[in-house]
Amino acid sequence: MTITPSEASIIAADVATKASAVSLGFVDRFSGSLVVLGQLSDVESAIENVVAVLCDELGFARPPITRS
Repeated sequence: MTITPSEASIIAADVATKASAVSLGFVDRFSGSLVVLGQLSDVESAIENVVAVLCDELGFARPPITRS
Protein backbone atom coordinates (compact mmCIF):
# COMPACT_ATOMS: atom_id res chain seq x y z
CA MET A 1 0.00 0.00 0.00
CA THR A 2 1.04 3.58 -0.55
CA ILE A 3 -0.69 5.99 1.80
CA THR A 4 -0.88 9.77 1.64
CA PRO A 5 -0.26 11.55 3.97
CA SER A 6 2.65 9.23 4.57
CA GLU A 7 2.49 9.36 8.38
CA ALA A 8 -0.78 7.40 8.21
CA SER A 9 1.23 4.31 7.24
CA ILE A 10 1.97 3.88 10.97
CA ILE A 11 -1.76 3.86 11.74
CA ALA A 12 -2.38 1.48 8.84
CA ALA A 13 0.32 -0.91 10.09
CA ASP A 14 -1.23 -0.92 13.56
CA VAL A 15 -4.73 -1.56 12.23
CA ALA A 16 -3.55 -4.31 9.85
CA THR A 17 -1.71 -6.30 12.51
CA LYS A 18 -4.60 -6.04 14.96
CA ALA A 19 -7.25 -6.94 12.36
CA SER A 20 -5.76 -10.16 11.04
CA ALA A 21 -2.95 -12.70 11.36
CA VAL A 22 -0.50 -10.78 9.18
CA SER A 23 3.05 -9.58 9.60
CA LEU A 24 4.68 -6.41 8.37
CA GLY A 25 7.21 -6.74 5.59
CA PHE A 26 7.99 -3.03 5.39
CA VAL A 27 6.72 0.24 6.82
CA ASP A 28 8.06 3.67 5.87
CA ARG A 29 6.42 6.72 7.37
CA PHE A 30 8.35 9.03 5.05
CA SER A 31 7.15 7.51 1.76
CA GLY A 32 3.85 6.11 3.09
CA SER A 33 4.74 2.58 2.01
CA LEU A 34 3.31 -0.45 3.77
CA VAL A 35 3.85 -4.10 2.86
CA VAL A 36 1.62 -6.65 4.62
CA LEU A 37 2.53 -10.36 4.52
CA GLY A 38 0.43 -13.45 5.23
CA GLN A 39 -2.22 -15.75 3.85
CA LEU A 40 -4.23 -14.13 1.06
CA SER A 41 -7.47 -14.09 3.05
CA ASP A 42 -5.71 -12.53 6.05
CA VAL A 43 -4.03 -9.88 3.91
CA GLU A 44 -7.33 -9.01 2.20
CA SER A 45 -9.06 -8.73 5.56
CA ALA A 46 -6.27 -6.55 6.95
CA ILE A 47 -6.37 -4.22 3.94
CA GLU A 48 -10.15 -3.93 4.08
CA ASN A 49 -9.90 -2.98 7.76
CA VAL A 50 -7.15 -0.44 7.06
CA VAL A 51 -9.21 1.19 4.31
CA ALA A 52 -12.29 1.24 6.55
CA VAL A 53 -10.45 2.95 9.42
CA LEU A 54 -8.64 5.46 7.23
CA CYS A 55 -11.75 6.34 5.22
CA ASP A 56 -14.63 5.98 7.66
CA GLU A 57 -12.95 7.24 10.81
CA LEU A 58 -10.25 9.59 9.52
CA GLY A 59 -11.96 10.94 6.40
CA PHE A 60 -9.53 9.73 3.74
CA ALA A 61 -10.78 9.29 0.16
CA ARG A 62 -11.75 5.66 -0.55
CA PRO A 63 -9.43 4.14 -3.18
CA PRO A 64 -10.17 1.16 -5.38
CA ILE A 65 -8.45 -1.99 -4.04
CA THR A 66 -6.46 -3.70 -6.78
CA ARG A 67 -4.21 -6.76 -6.95
CA SER A 68 -0.82 -6.78 -8.58
